[in-house]
This record gives sequence, C-alpha cells and structure tokens, in this order.
Amino acid sequence: MNTQQFNIISKKEYPTKRVTDGLVLILPIKGTLGVQRFTTNVESDEALFIINHAEIFNINKNDTSILLYIASDWFSELGHSFFDYQYTPNLIQSSYELRQSLLQMTNHKLMNTLSDDVYESYMYKIANIIATEARIDSEYLERQVDYSYFGVTGEILKYINDHLEKRVTLKTIADKVFISQSNISSHFYNHLGMSVKNYVDTLKLSNSIGKLLQEKINISEVSESYGFSNASSYTKKFKQYFGYTPKEYRLLSKEEKHFRFDVGKNKMPNKKVIQSEVIRQLKKMNIQSNYFSIDLENMGEVNKDSIVIQVHNIEELRQVFTNKKMKYIFECNRQVILYCMIDAKIIQNALFKDRNYKFIDFILQMDVNLVFQISSNEEADIYIDNLWNNYKNHLKIHSDEARNKFNLVGYIFDIELMSLKEIYRNIIKLQRYRENMKFGLDITHLFNHPNIFKSVESQLKRIGFDYYFIDNHKLSSPYLNENYEGLLTKKVFKFSKLRKIMDMVQMEDRNYYLLNIQNDLLLNDGGMEVIESPPLLIKMFKNLKKYFSGMGIDLIQQNDNNATLYLYDKKIFRSLLGNMYERLSEKINYKINGDEYYTVIEQSNKITVFVSDWRIEERETNDIEEESVRIHLNFKDIQLRQPYIIFNEIINHRHGNINYLAPSYLRNKYDWSDEFINKLDEYNKPKFRLYEHDFSLEDLTLDLEYNTVHIIDIYK
Repeated sequence: MNTQQFNIISKKEYPTKRVTDGLVLILPIKGTLGVQRFTTNVESDEALFIINHAEIFNINKNDTSILLYIASDWFSELGHSFFDYQYTPNLIQSSYELRQSLLQMTNHKLMNTLSDDVYESYMYKIANIIATEARIDSEYLERQVDYSYFGVTGEILKYINDHLEKRVTLKTIADKVFISQSNISSHFYNHLGMSVKNYVDTLKLSNSIGKLLQEKINISEVSESYGFSNASSYTKKFKQYFGYTPKEYRLLSKEEKHFRFDVGKNKMPNKKVIQSEVIRQLKKMNIQSNYFSIDLENMGEVNKDSIVIQVHNIEELRQVFTNKKMKYIFECNRQVILYCMIDAKIIQNALFKDRNYKFIDFILQMDVNLVFQISSNEEADIYIDNLWNNYKNHLKIHSDEARNKFNLVGYIFDIELMSLKEIYRNIIKLQRYRENMKFGLDITHLFNHPNIFKSVESQLKRIGFDYYFIDNHKLSSPYLNENYEGLLTKKVFKFSKLRKIMDMVQMEDRNYYLLNIQNDLLLNDGGMEVIESPPLLIKMFKNLKKYFSGMGIDLIQQNDNNATLYLYDKKIFRSLLGNMYERLSEKINYKINGDEYYTVIEQSNKITVFVSDWRIEERETNDIEEESVRIHLNFKDIQLRQPYIIFNEIINHRHGNINYLAPSYLRNKYDWSDEFINKLDEYNKPKFRLYEHDFSLEDLTLDLEYNTVHIIDIYK
C-alpha cells in the first residue's frame, strides 16, 4: 500500500495545492474540516469532499481527517473515461457504502491490517462508485460556471481558462482586465493562495495529463497543445512539479503515483482515540441497531417561524375563503402568512365591485396574517383610495376588537421595481390611513447584487421592515449555491451563499423569508419529486428553520416551469405536503431537540417524536424494496419511563400520498367533482395506530420502511 495515497491528517492548516492526475477525497473523522476551493470556503464535520482533477484547494481548519488520493489509472482499469468528467459527492447514490469503505480502510490502517490486497479492493470499490454515480460532463459544467460572480478574480480565471493553449503572462492578463500587474499578483495570491504563474503552470500541466497518458500522442504535441514554447520547456516544468519527466510518468503504475501533498509531521492524536471514533461512526452506520434517546432536559428555544402560503391569482384567493376544507391551513398555525401575489386592480374588481365582503369576514374570523404585493405607486394608491375604503365601510358594523385584527394586514414592495425613496413615500401614505401596519420588502434583487445590498443596509435599517422576502425563482441561481452544484437536489438543503450574504449584511436577526421552495426530481430517480418524500420534506423544514423566519410554498400547484412545493395540485387534490402540513406546523411553535434523523417536540399535553428514514437522502431514489430499519426509542430520564398512550402516524409513498392513491396522469385526464375529490382526500391519510406502551418494561420498537416518516405522539 502506498502511504502517500492514503493518510490520516491532523495538522490544522495545509497550503494551497492543485490536484493533478486523479482525485483527492477528504473526510473528517473528528472535529470540523474547513476547505477552500478556489475562492469559496466550506466547513463540515461529516461531509465528504471530492477535489477534482485540475482543481486547487487548501485546508484551513482541521482536527483529524482522512485524505485519499485516487490516480486516474484506477478508473481507466475499470473501463471508465476519467478526464471527460468532473465528480461531485452530491450525486452519489451509494454515499453510505462510500463513507463506510473509507472508515473501514482507516480502521484497517490503525490496526495495521491494511494489506495490499485489502487496499486494492477498497480502492476499486471507491473508484467504481465515484465513476458511475458522481460524474458530470466537464463541458456541460463549464457552461454552468458564472465567472462574473467572482468579480475581478473571475475575469482573471476566465481569461486564463480561455487561453490555456497560448502563453499566459501577468502582462497579457493585465492588458485584458485593465489592472496593473502588481495589483493582479497581490489580488490573486490573497484570494487563491498561490501566484498567477504557479496557477497557470500547474493548470496547464494538470490538463496535459489526459493527453500525455494517450500513448499515441507524442510529447511535442502535448507541449504545443498547452502553449509551452517547446517540448524541452514542458519536460522541465513537468519534472519540477511531478518529480518525473513526462516519459517516466507514462510508465508509472497506479500504485507508484502519488499526490504531492506535504502532510508534514502530524501531531497524531492518541491512536486509540481515533480508532474509537472510527468504530463509533461505523456502529452508527449499522442501520440494524438504532437507539434514540428522548432528552427533555436539553430542549432548544422556541422559534416563532412562519409558513408563507403563496397565492398567485384571484381564483386561488377565492378558494381560500370559500373552500371549507382549506380552513385547517389557518386554524392549525397562527404563524401563517397569506401572500397575495396579485395585481391590485384585479383584487379590487373581483372582490369589491359588488360589495362582496366575504373575504374580509374570512380574515376577521380566521386571524389571517395577510400581505399584499405592491409593484408600483399606482397599486399603492388603489389600496389607499379604493380597497381601504371598502374595509372601513364594512368594519363600521364590527367591534373595535374586530377592527384591530386588520393590524395583521401588511404590504410587500419589490426593490427591483421601485426605489427605496418611492417605497418609503408609499409607506408614509399608507400609514396616514391606518396605524400599526406591517411592511415587507422583496430583496431578491439585492441578493443578486450583494455590493448594492451592502450600500443600502443603513437605509433598510432606518425604515425597519417587518419582512424581507427572498424569491428563489428570481435568484441568479437557485439558493445561490456553488456553480453547477446549484442544480443538485441535495442542495435544496444548503444555503451557503445566501448565508454568506446574510452575514455580510447584518439586518435584523431572523427576518428573512425564503419563497418558492424548490420541488425537484430526485437525482437518481427520474419519476419521483421531493414533495413525494416525507423524510426530505422534514429535512427541508429543519434546515430552513436554522436560517430563515419562514418558507414560502404555493397554495395550489402552478402551470409554469417554476416547480415549487404546493399544498394542493392543479385539480385541488391535497398533496403529501398538504397532509404533512399540520404536523410540520407543530415543529414551528414548540421547543425542539434532535439530531439529523429524529426530532423531539415537547408540548403541554404530549411529546412528539419525528423519526425519518435517512436512506432516501443518501440514495435519492424511490427504491421501495429496501428492508425496514429497526428503531429503538426510550427516555433518557429513567423517571419518565412509564406507561403512555401512543398515537403513531406513518407517512410514506403509500400512506398520505395522492400519487399512490390516484396517479397524476389519471387526475389530469378527467374533471373531478368536489364530492369525489373530498372523498379521496378522506381516504388519502397517513396510516395510524393507537396503543399503550410501558417504557419501563422495554424500548418502543419501530420498523421504519424506506422513504418513511414515523410521527409518534406520546401523551402525558
């Protein structure tokens, strides 16, 4: 086994390096790992990093991690074309097996039992998983990269990448971007941790590897393809960087190749400590033995989060206050915000031309938090001169208490459509007619232009908006993720770039609302969407709560291409999310405790435990043949181990999912009567059981099916 390919690293920081012939995998096994890739910093205590061929990176935070180098030969021997692709862990279906293999290799290394045969078997397994499940076409990715996001650095990078076949110098770059050579040099080193010359040379050399390993191409041709003056110059630089001449490198075996990464004198923590941590993680991955402990002493603080129900047209708005089966949306959770994204003229003509006040009565009855979109000065005048007069006339027959409920009504402006000065003037006009109104601002445009956002920070604070809406559909890339990774379903749960901007502009804490939560097809399953997976929906809610005051979903599925999560489909059948809505709302108003796969909520009369199958997130496929996972649940406090009444709901691809009960092609084929829809909705419910369980005698045992959530109510 080549020790230069597989290492346990424990230094805190490592300098910038470029990966050349192959991939580098880094997995934290203790503490947090911080990796800078180009200009982006990412930290994690569990995520696997794949550093691609020709990519630069440095480690700026580390306790104990695994670093594995896999040369391209491991892939080519398995029949995979390596250099035509980039690789990302977010696509890997078998991430469970991949992580397990890395931990098992580490355990063998610590026990001195990692023989050449064992090492080789793991390397082939890992290479095969990555090559078959993680690859994306390199040319496709290049089209997705928006260099403009990186400012000056992006201009330099784009110029270098577009001119690799030529001689690239500081002068040629300076002439292109109109910045002095000294400024480019310092700027580049500060942002990427290496000089421009080193960056260009290593990129040319790394990209030349693919051609070099094709034996039919001579070294002069390789040299000429990447702008070297001659084969001698290419050979000299190649040996300087790789330690071998190009000719010698062609003859190396996969075992002889190594990643020139100076691990230095690792201050290795106690070997037994590392081994015990590796064994602990391996045991945790053993899905046949899962013990969850309910700890009521360490519950999190209450967060008053909201759900924003997006209403796009007047027909949907009518459904809200005429369709009795939708009342539960507002009855179960007082933190609902009904967001009317409808032109003011349409609202005026449809709701008040015949003095129809049912809508106002509905607001008064249900305590609805209602916000209207205002896109122009004209719309603001309509609300002041026409709609508000209708409110006043009708409220004359109501008590003062009822009139006060209109403090729940607010208005949302869009900073892309109106200047802050115009918005402020309209706020003053509206406040002359009513007191204690709430005002919000759609600031998506500012997230697309962070520098502008920073420049207006103080003005926004002075005005003091109640809501800041961010519309995912209008972001320059969904959730502002890194390059192509914004296309991946798992990135629905990541908000790294958004958080970076939110931290840069320090507005009021937790005032951000993310609208149009995306509903994607699963990566490894072309027929299943996020909305059909209860565990993914639970995970989405949990991650959103960390960063936002609320999330926006559609009341009714839209006909456009902007796929958003919704409560009802186009035929007004309740979706799986609609069926989970009430239970998910419980997670908003109460104290919460839990790890990645279970959540504990303590309420006055019961304790609710959400247990989610994690394998759907690992594999992202609707593989219903998977075996059940046995879960064991009990209280940490022995005094609480006593008999309780248990109400156990089960939600999965069958129970509560309208697509199982009535497939979408069938629902779209016919016109359905309200009576028939209501009947199907009554049957389309989670499966449940009611029983007594004595925790003092034994754990509560559950068989958790694939892509399933158990919601367990333990009544006090």
